[in-house]
Amino acid sequence: MFLMQAVMPGLGWRWLLALSSAPCFVLLIFFPPTPESPRYLCSRGRTMDATVILERIARMNRGTLPPGILIYTPEKHVDNNLGTSETALLIAEDNAGTEDDTSSKTSGIVAFQALWSYDLLQSTFLLWFLYLANYFAYYGVILLTSELSNGKRRCTSARTHLMQPNSINLYRDVLLTSLAEFPGLLLAALLVDRIGRKTSMGGMLFMCGAFLAPLSVQLGEGLVTTLLFCARTCIMGSFAVLYVYTPELYSASTRNTGVGITSSLGRIGSIVSPLVTLGLLESCHQKEAVFVMDLVLFLAGATCAFFPRETKGCQIQ
Repeated sequence: MFLMQAVMPGLGWRWLLALSSAPCFVLLIFFPPTPESPRYLCSRGRTMDATVILERIARMNRGTLPPGILIYTPEKHVDNNLGTSETALLIAEDNAGTEDDTSSKTSGIVAFQALWSYDLLQSTFLLWFLYLANYFAYYGVILLTSELSNGKRRCTSARTHLMQPNSINLYRDVLLTSLAEFPGLLLAALLVDRIGRKTSMGGMLFMCGAFLAPLSVQLGEGLVTTLLFCARTCIMGSFAVLYVYTPELYSASTRNTGVGITSSLGRIGSIVSPLVTLGLLESCHQKEAVFVMDLVLFLAGATCAFFPRETKGCQIQ
């Protein structure tokens, strides 16, 4: 908020974006010391490196690895989710065979084809829609914050007044609604293992829609900010549960492909959201903008009931 007030009036939004993203470069120093995935190392034939990392993990957890030699064996068999899987095994030294350094991981094409298998097809399509809806609603709430920050706003062809005496209100409301993401994460953490992934995610999507519904009419500034705060809390909580639930629906050899594709498709929702939300608001259709967002949220909430399985308390595959 303070950076926005200091930079925006004189330098504009481009400098604000550049300065606010600069701290992200600090994260680059943490990538070199981050250990590689043992499964990835095994798939590349680097089982010794994988063993070193597993031993380090065991020490940090005050445990020890089972005695034996780590080998990586791609196995093809039919399971509940896909046609091909890969396993890493610790076998006794006296039963260990020659380590196969040429073991290859499941190709991206095979993993993509597995997403269309009978057991995964329904979950895949439902996840695609949920990611689209969550991204659409998340950025819609953010855009509504900037457009409705002044509770006494009236539809007018002259829009320049929004950034004049009420600029401080905009910065304040954006800050307050952004803070809503913290209780959203806490809410997700409290609910996800108590009532399950499907119920908690669907419930928060419905609640987000319920908080947005009153915004279809003109309300006081304080009430608008409160409703937007609650809506952003719920949509953030739904997002958190969705990112927990998605990898649990896929097994190891399709997980990266499945999560990557669904997350990428979700970005379409973030592209469409400003076109719909701002387009309707700027053409004096506030009620229609809120209706579209509520429709997407309620459909997404209902979609959660159609997932074939609940993963609460289940081991990841």
